[in-house]
Amino acid sequence: MKAPLHRPAVPSWAEDDSHMTEPNKLIHRGVPDHQPAAGGIAARARASATPQYLAGLNPEQREAVETLDGPVLVLAGAGTGKTRVLTCRIAHILSMGRARPGEILSVTFTNKAAREMKLRLGHMLGQAVEGMPWLGTFHSIGGRILRAHAEMVQLKSNFTVLDVDDQIRLLKQLLQAENIDDKRWPARMLAGLIDGWKNRGLTASQVPPAEAALFGNGKGGKLYAAYQERLKILNAADFGDLLLENIRLFREHPDVLRQYQNRFKFILVDEYQDTNVAQYLWLRLLAQAPSPSASPRGVPREVGEHSEPSAGDFPAAALPASGASEKAAPKNICCVGDDDQSIYGWRGAEVDNILRFEHDFPGARVIRLERNYRSTGHILAAASHLIAYNEGRLGKTLRTEDVDGEKVTVTGSWDSEEEARGIGEEIEERQRAGDKLNDIAILVRASFQMREFEDRFVTL
Repeated sequence: MKAPLHRPAVPSWAEDDSHMTEPNKLIHRGVPDHQPAAGGIAARARASATPQYLAGLNPEQREAVETLDGPVLVLAGAGTGKTRVLTCRIAHILSMGRARPGEILSVTFTNKAAREMKLRLGHMLGQAVEGMPWLGTFHSIGGRILRAHAEMVQLKSNFTVLDVDDQIRLLKQLLQAENIDDKRWPARMLAGLIDGWKNRGLTASQVPPAEAALFGNGKGGKLYAAYQERLKILNAADFGDLLLENIRLFREHPDVLRQYQNRFKFILVDEYQDTNVAQYLWLRLLAQAPSPSASPRGVPREVGEHSEPSAGDFPAAALPASGASEKAAPKNICCVGDDDQSIYGWRGAEVDNILRFEHDFPGARVIRLERNYRSTGHILAAASHLIAYNEGRLGKTLRTEDVDGEKVTVTGSWDSEEEARGIGEEIEERQRAGDKLNDIAILVRASFQMREFEDRFVTL
């Protein structure tokens, strides 16, 4: 009889919440603990007072905060207070006693966004925010999970995450071993291809042959596989592996997936329109409610069988293994985003992820945040008129209670030099009229576009 396979447990610092106080007691700074009122009308009135974190929210924001059950998509236009909604939603979950801090998965796209959210939550919750180990970026959380179960994907828990320079050096070695000219087929190009494949959730065996043939005289797929083998030998992973290996871990070890499905009672995702396929697959696996089947022998009681989402729910580029059973009902997931602000398609973002949310999660509640607190009326009108030409958008109409302000001016220039000269002249005119240079900003799409402006401003 075979010995049962040892499965590393969830890290103790993430699994054990026994040191935490009751969820209701975590919310302070004027937030009531929602205990039953006693002592007459006055006492009941005090108990039912609006919590401080809800004060000042508009009706749509409050609906997004208080709608806790089931899948929720918050379409948040620019300047509509989405970060406040996310932080207040976490505060509401804890205040209502629906989850402990360690049972909330809150995913952001950048470390800066994660720090800002922790800072805001710190003002609301005090020290309770320190008990939220699962608030971070996709890759930081994916890396934490991967280190806890590294042996299951042929790594050790102390594996190294390669930076771009290390990745390039390793790929150069592989190109040399295959007698491939690094000048014609640069290692940096191969690194970009591999990163793109990983962002789409593709392992080396899943890369379409036509794409693999685009590099190294048809050796792209072979080099990808050799690269992954070398990473395992070095006990290393690259940035893309932090999610790709998570997906493999969850698919090959459904009991591990079940642990995290049981742990995360609420999932919150920021900037959902910018998710790529790998991030989408990772979230979809975690967002399925655990199946009710009995736990297998030798696995903790809360760990058991899992039904993956059906193949029709995944992009064709990264389908799960055949034979997946019908998907389980989704759990409490809230995704915040704006299909009109999807600008990262060039690095793998799939705007279709947010467009098909209601298909992925039947019965989802869609809440639109349309009150803008950042721009004037004329700016909103111009932006809304332009974005209306986008096809396949979910649609919303931004409005503001601010004044209309100055109208937007569109000026055409022959070239970048003429553009810089014209803007420089306007700045000079404003400066002579008494405007301060610190009150004037120039926005460009890429840093190289600043060169002409810098040359022009030397003469100011």
